[in-house]
Amino acid sequence: LGLAPWLATALVAGICRGGVAVVLRGAAEPNATAAVVAGHGATAAARSLVTGNATHMSAVGRTRGPRVYFLFLAVDKVSNFEVWRAFFAHAPSDKYRAYIHCKEESCKTQVAGSPLVAVPTVPSYYCTDLVSPMNQLLNVALAEQNDWAHEADKFTFVSDSTLPAKPFHFIYNTFTNRHGSDFCVFPSAEWADAPSPGGGIDVAVKYHQWITLERNHAQKAWDLWKTGHWHHFMAYFRMNQDSGAWATNGFGDNHNFGCLDEFWHMLALYGPLQHPGAGAWQDRTLPMFVGGPLRISAGTGWQGECDTFVVWSKYLHQAGQNPFSRMYDMLDQTSVPHSGNFARPGWWDTISEHGLRAIRHSSFLFVRKFVDKPHLYDGSDFAQSYAELVLDT
Repeated sequence: LGLAPWLATALVAGICRGGVAVVLRGAAEPNATAAVVAGHGATAAARSLVTGNATHMSAVGRTRGPRVYFLFLAVDKVSNFEVWRAFFAHAPSDKYRAYIHCKEESCKTQVAGSPLVAVPTVPSYYCTDLVSPMNQLLNVALAEQNDWAHEADKFTFVSDSTLPAKPFHFIYNTFTNRHGSDFCVFPSAEWADAPSPGGGIDVAVKYHQWITLERNHAQKAWDLWKTGHWHHFMAYFRMNQDSGAWATNGFGDNHNFGCLDEFWHMLALYGPLQHPGAGAWQDRTLPMFVGGPLRISAGTGWQGECDTFVVWSKYLHQAGQNPFSRMYDMLDQTSVPHSGNFARPGWWDTISEHGLRAIRHSSFLFVRKFVDKPHLYDGSDFAQSYAELVLDT
């Protein structure tokens, strides 16, 4: 087939798993790639292409170690792609996979021949449905060697404006030694609620889109999504329908704001959390939720496990455990990002070498948002300095 070894293995694993269709692109070309997508059965022709290697590959697959799946969502490109190339250059090929969902063809052109493999594009819509491409990435990643899965595999979502804040070995060791899924939970004033049929309220927890799932959670999320589970979330919780209340919304007030990708996975995995009402509090132990128990009450700050730094100005200095404020305070004035607003997070277009070192020494595994090719205040080559100060240390 002319495929990279891990892509050939993915192809075999998908066919052996059953219930998949295989899409091959440019199989006769030296840089051919493959993607495995959901379907109702592999074709006989596709099976015949890989039968000869199936036995050998299955033996290898059963003994593999944990793997981190980097799942990128992009529109037209990945900003500062040279940094990601440097990051994966230090990564053993058996310890990771990197898939990307591209909205536009220019993105697929950019990543062709790189460690990032583009998956078939599915329809997506800002805010109302970015979960479809997220779960498309899970679908493809899960199809790869699913029969020989490792319980410590992790599936981490990455935006097209994100950069790694640590070298590969650090991120790999952190993920594969951490048990559970990482959700960076917003302060409770941002959560959604609706009257519960049994009395009290049903609560949907809001979190950063850039989550990391353990394998069983990733599989459950995909299995539920394809059945239509909670596709009606935006309507049920009357999201973004009270525009006059966005500045003063609070916990349990039935004024709900946010996007499907900030609620769906946690809602699907744990269901709406029943709660007596806005004035009550409770601690809930959620299975495989890193950083628990989850405090459900008014006035709670950041909770869970926050893998990715980002500036939400409204909650940057929220009281309590606040890793965002701690990293922000490590930055020199030149490296302070733009603040953003209530609907959009802040971003960097300039940073110093001191700021790059602060990123490396922070508690975060990833940072966002960076414009493409930001200005390095005290240097000439952002990508080179980033690799030397963040990824090579």
